[in-house]
Amino acid sequence: MVDEIENWYAVYQKLARVVGVEATKKMCAYFGGSQTTFPRRLLDRKKEAATIRQACNQGVSVVTLAHDHNYSSRTIRRILAKPEA
Repeated sequence: MVDEIENWYAVYQKLARVVGVEATKKMCAYFGGSQTTFPRRLLDRKKEAATIRQACNQGVSVVTLAHDHNYSSRTIRRILAKPEA
């Protein structure tokens, strides 16, 4: 019964379709009972900002940075204008 994913909670069914049954079982065992959220972006904001600043200092254009990081040019300029934290 435990291997029949149609008997699982919907969230685990969706997860199994994305990462597979075995990975879902591992995640359930590890995270089960806890509240977990996944940020939309993979990278930590502060670390990404540091990477953007470094690339800008090396001469990478704002347009290229925007494209590479999936931001608008305006957002890149905002990141560059903020003092380092």
